[in-house]
Amino acid sequence: MAKADESAAGPVELDSDDVVTVATLNDEIAAVIDENQELVHDYVIGDVSDCRSANGHLHFDLVSGDASIHCVVFGFRYKGLNTKPDEEMHVAVRGELSYYEPQGSCSLIVEDVVNMGKSEYSQVYAENKEKLAGDGLLDDEQKQPLPELPTTVGLVTSADSDARIDAVTAIHDRYPQVDIKINDASVQGPNALQALMSGVATFDEDAAVDVIVVTRGGGADKTLRIFNEMPLCRVVANTDTPTAVGIGHEDDQTLADEVADYRFMTPTHAGEVVPKRADLDQKRTRLAERLDTAYQGTVDTKLTASKTTLNNAYQSVVAGRLHELEASLANAADRHVEAKLLELRNRLDTGYRTLEQEKEHEEELEETVEAVRDEAKSEIRAKMARQQRRYKIIIAVLVVIVLGLTTLYLTS
Repeated sequence: MAKADESAAGPVELDSDDVVTVATLNDEIAAVIDENQELVHDYVIGDVSDCRSANGHLHFDLVSGDASIHCVVFGFRYKGLNTKPDEEMHVAVRGELSYYEPQGSCSLIVEDVVNMGKSEYSQVYAENKEKLAGDGLLDDEQKQPLPELPTTVGLVTSADSDARIDAVTAIHDRYPQVDIKINDASVQGPNALQALMSGVATFDEDAAVDVIVVTRGGGADKTLRIFNEMPLCRVVANTDTPTAVGIGHEDDQTLADEVADYRFMTPTHAGEVVPKRADLDQKRTRLAERLDTAYQGTVDTKLTASKTTLNNAYQSVVAGRLHELEASLANAADRHVEAKLLELRNRLDTGYRTLEQEKEHEEELEETVEAVRDEAKSEIRAKMARQQRRYKIIIAVLVVIVLGLTTLYLTS
């Protein structure tokens, strides 16, 4: 191996003549590929993955296990294909191996595609999904609601990725007050599965974390398959803390998305796990108005009820007092009437006795008057008798005188 003199102060000189540029190396690799007939095969078999169009051409990866090769179907040839490559297809591809020297990348220029059935991975995916469904982990009833007002978000993603920046920005744009804890986890590669599971489990044990967010940016379908692994899906589904998962682009969907309590499309949509501050302000305003209205309504209701109660109590007291007064007046009237009647009865009795006495006195008077009358009559009769006797005597005297005179006259 060529070594440079690290102590040299001037330009570094390599002690070897076997030094090439990148361009030369790529040229040599291209020549080897072009000249090596062992690299020429009738068909290459694999699963179609990450199928996409660009500049009028179709690009996809032909995947077998952990190995993959980039394939290109030029636009003019795509129309003539009997089988159009699509996701979840297991195909046999015939084409020419090409080495793109400027980028040092190898591709298969596709001439024909034969459909071999469902892709191997689509079968694995279907089996995993069926197992998760059988365990009830895809049921909506199993999903927890996200907290309405989280104070801390646990973010599981690669710490040096654009996904972390996008997710943190999206969350703080909506709700600046929330705290974000980050668990740095590989999102692809041999250590990714364990790192992701550990990150989720760690936050689930952290009482301060209100919601766990798992996310990564877009990538080839092959790189997203880690999020279809059963162990990771079970960890995400069985947390006590609500989980939200957003993997890849909007049209990417993994099993981890499906078992999570909430799915968002991309890292830039991670803010959906927290409320908008503007919405909170509006909600607070509405709640304040409702509380004010409810308070006023309650006060009015209480006042009305109190007024009614007081009125009823007043009416009850007044009615009671009136009843008592009526009873008292009735009793007093009865007593007064009885007293008056007794007084009248006494007066009548007294009057009756007086009348009786007067009647007795009147009878006595009558008897006295009668006696006086009788006595007067007797006196009058006696007086008259005496008067008559006197008159008789006078008359007799007069007669005697007259007779005497007459006799005298006659004799004279």
